[in-house]
Amino acid sequence: MTKKLWIPLLLILALLGAGAAAAQSEGTAVWQIPPGDYTVGDPIPLTLSVTHPAGTEVLFPQLPEEWGDFVVLGQDAPVTTPNGDGTLTTSQTIDARLFAPGNFETPPVNITLTDAAGNVSEIAAAPAAVSIASVLVEGDSELRDIKPQAELPLMPVWVWALAGLALAGLIGWVIYRKRKAPKPVVDNRRPHEKALDELARIKGLGLPEDGRYQEHYTLVSDAMRRYVEQTYQVEALERTTSELRRELKNSAMPENAARGFLHLLDESDMVKFANVTPRQADAYQLVALAEQIVEMTRPVDGERLSVNGERLAVNGERFSDNGNGSQKVVV
Repeated sequence: MTKKLWIPLLLILALLGAGAAAAQSEGTAVWQIPPGDYTVGDPIPLTLSVTHPAGTEVLFPQLPEEWGDFVVLGQDAPVTTPNGDGTLTTSQTIDARLFAPGNFETPPVNITLTDAAGNVSEIAAAPAAVSIASVLVEGDSELRDIKPQAELPLMPVWVWALAGLALAGLIGWVIYRKRKAPKPVVDNRRPHEKALDELARIKGLGLPEDGRYQEHYTLVSDAMRRYVEQTYQVEALERTTSELRRELKNSAMPENAARGFLHLLDESDMVKFANVTPRQADAYQLVALAEQIVEMTRPVDGERLSVNGERLAVNGERFSDNGNGSQKVVV
């Protein structure tokens, strides 16, 4: 076969291949609109159905919210169903509205088809007609008054009376409950009175006799921390002993009382954190020391008196006031 015969044969094969590819991507797109009378603002389900060969995929466009004269509120997911002739039908329903009476057509829409080989083609859907009827009767131009407000029937008098009695009963019950409720106990004791009462309570527990030294020392030191905090406005409950040592230097607490308070905290820290086991006599001496500190710093005739340090003794040692005698700090 000569070279001249090969050229026409190749052209024929190319045309046949192109025709097969075109046939493979052929499809049709039509609009389906349920019959009925649509008025302004009614939902209009526009269904776009595409019939296409098996092995191809349909890609619907994303319509804008304002699509021509239509307002698009949503697009459902596409649904594909097989046909009996080897083709497929892929459909998508669009929720649309029209807000004016008259005759309308859907804007042009192009649908994309792809196949497994990567071939891409487009088909167009012919416009579909939609009619929107007016709610006005033709020729009716008469103006009408606005309808009056609806009148609701009044409830009978006995209903109001019953409601009033129920409300009165509820108010009476609330007042009764408030009067019967236990009144909150107001502790009018002054800080030194609270501290002395708490120390007496701790001493009466007899914790050292049971070997509960840590609990005993913790209760005593906490009671004194509360007393110092309430009396001298020092955050004693939230401070370590080292931090309190610095803060008490700038407080109104007398020096000899502060020295005894810090000694009490040091003794308590040794028992609570260093697991030192004291003697029972030492445990009760701690309470005596705490009582002495409170007595030294309690208000006297509207003042807080710091007496001579000779009154404060810890384990046989006496804390002096550096020879300054009594110090008076006005409350």
